[in-house]
Amino acid sequence: MNWRVVTPLAMIAVSAFALTAGAAPAGPAGMERMQHWAADREAVLDAKLIGMKAGLKLTADQEKLWGPFEAAVQDAAKARMDAMQGMMASRDEQMSPIDRLDAMADRLSKAAADVKKVADAARPLYASLDETQKHQFVTLGRMLMPERARMAMEMMRHRWSEQGPMHE
Repeated sequence: MNWRVVTPLAMIAVSAFALTAGAAPAGPAGMERMQHWAADREAVLDAKLIGMKAGLKLTADQEKLWGPFEAAVQDAAKARMDAMQGMMASRDEQMSPIDRLDAMADRLSKAAADVKKVADAARPLYASLDETQKHQFVTLGRMLMPERARMAMEMMRHRWSEQGPMHE
């Protein structure tokens, strides 16, 4: 699987952790808004997955491989939402900078494991696709990323197109 497939999927799981500090005010009202927001995001993700599946025009054999991929994407999104809610719940706790770094490392480790699960579930599906479907998988897969992750990917893609992926 190439970086055009893995990188967007990685961005799905990782992107929100750095963005949640200002997501909503702490307390019951903020948590309620977060729960509504999470439910909205889940509905949007479900719609995007339905659209991606339809756009790929899967064969009967490929349909069998879609389920594990879809479940892994949904599980990663749920884990991301749970992590965001956990961060909001612990927002008012007084933590040392070192404790915050440890908490961030734990969240990123869990996110990395979720990305690995998505990649592992995507691998057989992607391998079964023809070249047109692979192109569509990459294009439609971008829809699955949160907005800021897409923006970051576009910035990286622009930079790589100018300098190549090996240049810093």
